Amino acid sequence: VTVYASSYGLRAASFRLTGIYGTRQLGGEDHGWVANFVIRNRLGWPVTLFGTGKQVRDIVYATDVAEAFLAFYERGEAGTYNIGGGPESAISLLECIELIDDVTGRKTEVRMQDGRFGDLLYFVCKIERAREALAWEPRIRPNQGVPLLIDWVEANSHLFEAGGSP
Repeated sequence: VTVYASSYGLRAASFRLTGIYGTRQLGGEDHGWVANFVIRNRLGWPVTLFGTGKQVRDIVYATDVAEAFLAFYERGEAGTYNIGGGPESAISLLECIELIDDVTGRKTEVRMQDGRFGDLLYFVCKIERAREALAWEPRIRPNQGVPLLIDWVEANSHLFEAGGSP
């Protein structure tokens, strides 16, 4: 995108997105893992963690990502932007499960497996360029966003139960 935009004088951008989560997400084990953890907590299903569970990720709420796209549309320069929660939204897998358990009052069964080759132990996005060039930064932190996701899953639990329909 950067080369194409530069070659043809276009205002276009590449967005490197971190762990997006939010309502209406039907998460899986690798992508959408926050929603996956919440859904599994709701259903009483175990969560399998690979490695120690202390791997840190930064997560970003979906509406914050939408606001980053809007900020680029309104005032952004061509280029590449890291869009994530930044250090303030860094959370380990185990901390995320603990937050979910605290909000729901249900204990998640955690099963541990050996670590996976190539899994990063720590990944937090540097979002300074987006802050400076787009005047953007995430507003919804995990302690606010995860409960919003939990509320949505609870209100739509029929989507996740056997035989459920939209």
